Amino acid sequence: MSKAAVLLCPGRGSYRATELGYLSRPAPAEARAPLDAAIDRADGLRTARGDLTIRAMDGSPKFRSELFAGENASALTFACTAFDALRLDRTEIEPVAVGGNSLGWYSALFVGGVFDLDNGFEQVETMGGMTRRGPIGGQVVYPLVDDRWRHDDDRRSAVESALEVVAAGGVRVGWSIRYGGFAVLWADDDAVEPLLAALPVIELGERKYPLRLPDHSAFHSPLMAAASERALDQLAGLPWRQPALPLIDGRGAQWRPLSCDPEELCRYTLETQVLTTFDFASTVRVALHEYAPERLVLLGPGDALFSAVAQVLIAERWQGIDSREAFLERQQEEPFVLSMARAEQAVVKS
Repeated sequence: MSKAAVLLCPGRGSYRATELGYLSRPAPAEARAPLDAAIDRADGLRTARGDLTIRAMDGSPKFRSELFAGENASALTFACTAFDALRLDRTEIEPVAVGGNSLGWYSALFVGGVFDLDNGFEQVETMGGMTRRGPIGGQVVYPLVDDRWRHDDDRRSAVESALEVVAAGGVRVGWSIRYGGFAVLWADDDAVEPLLAALPVIELGERKYPLRLPDHSAFHSPLMAAASERALDQLAGLPWRQPALPLIDGRGAQWRPLSCDPEELCRYTLETQVLTTFDFASTVRVALHEYAPERLVLLGPGDALFSAVAQVLIAERWQGIDSREAFLERQQEEPFVLSMARAEQAVVKS
């Protein structure tokens, strides 16, 4: 009997060195054929523009971070997410809703049935190309949890204090993404360094924070107003449809089949979520409480969403999970979170 599942799509930065060759992973011909055709069409357009092709990037013998910035990262990430959605074994997993983080929201529109592959590629490449001339502001990551992935009031207070102190200097900063147990903060060009200096240096796992995300603009902030205007001009004419599956957006709001207004969905996608905080933690909370899924399935590339989702489960004490150790123990016994990027967890059509 298939397991009811919410599918979650990753954002930019999820394709790393370990994902090279992702599009060559096992998949049946009927799943691969439509994607191969769409990638060929997308790569034809990319070649005409002088851009690296999706196949060349995925087939690179060595990972070079500069090759996966901006529109390159967007197209490659979307292709891999679509690949996983197409190869998912739906006799084992029954999708009941779809969500995503940041760029993953655009992927969710394809996975949820709003767009076909060609329109999905067009939207993702257009949005990814909005910062082709270079980043607009920046993003800084800071943990809100301790080593056991439990909420830490002191760390949240440190973030709020840093934002207040930096903003008092006349620059612009704010929350970009509420990402599980992490804050992703946005800052204009003059605010990035003051923000990094205002946050206490801490270690979590093997990393030191605060951490500036390389080649990332101040996504989900008012600094993206010009990009939003261009997006509305270039993409509002796409064939926006009602989804086939419920979509959970970056506010935790739901877009349901039959009742969804495609024009409102377009406005949210190209304006609201571009300019305001993307609350991925709320996406996961709504997935849990509204759909009570038997599984959460993380589509690739990578499994960057793994810890963020786990941290929401811990905050919610979902099914008794109250710490990193409890989550990992549950994953050993009977995984609640499945990552398509992990061979031992991927549920793929035979």
